[in-house]
Amino acid sequence: MDQLYEIKELEVSITSSCTLACANCGFLVPNQPAPAMGEPVAEITAALDVLYQAGVRVGSLAILGGEPTIDGRLLQRASSAIATTRIAKRLEVVSNGLTPRGLKASLQYIDRLSISVYGFGQALLDRYRTWMNLAAPHVELALRASDDGWDPWADERTVDDAQAQAMFDSCWYRRHCTTVERGRLFMCSRIAKFSRDEEGLPLSPATTLDDVRAYLEQPVFLPSCATCTPMMGLELVPAGVQPDDRIARLEARAIDWLDCEISHATARIL
Repeated sequence: MDQLYEIKELEVSITSSCTLACANCGFLVPNQPAPAMGEPVAEITAALDVLYQAGVRVGSLAILGGEPTIDGRLLQRASSAIATTRIAKRLEVVSNGLTPRGLKASLQYIDRLSISVYGFGQALLDRYRTWMNLAAPHVELALRASDDGWDPWADERTVDDAQAQAMFDSCWYRRHCTTVERGRLFMCSRIAKFSRDEEGLPLSPATTLDDVRAYLEQPVFLPSCATCTPMMGLELVPAGVQPDDRIARLEARAIDWLDCEISHATARIL
């Protein structure tokens, strides 16, 4: 192929369900729209195939939710199928780390596991480090703390055109959160999560590299940019706040499961 175009970071979501119920959830759980109109793995891989055939390549492709490990069989099918597309140099799973059982079957396909650390202790993280070293030493483990808080995604505010254009020109999200959902390419995940599908690029066998480039490199802000509270510099909100003790309960179960896995893996080595 004569021309290739790299998207440095691309996200796909395989589910809108989550084990947590974080206040001010950045991905709008429990009201996150379904990321696919049909069967998610088939729809995602079809969209990625369109991009691949057009000449798009991806530096790092992240599988998200909701919580992607909530359904281990779905995650395994997704990670295996996405790896087969050959579109990405690196395949990553982003998880809250509280359901490691659902991750196990996918470790062979991924290059990186990013855990968003919400309110659990060092004991769980220590188990993850040990388990990953034993079960999947090829997988990079990244821990993403949110001590400073989250951007207030759901605030309803609008800026004028001049400020919207300035936010668009300096936008962090469209450089790091390009997203594929519902058969469309979105320049940022916020547009996708608010179901503003008319602001995405529909992907079909007729999609060309020029279409992708023109969409991602367009010089003028989209309507959603005028409502983008993350780029307005507003006060952050607390991250990962739950309505109950679910993190403690899930953490205890995760530690028990990881202890068993570590024990079995150690016994096999010995």
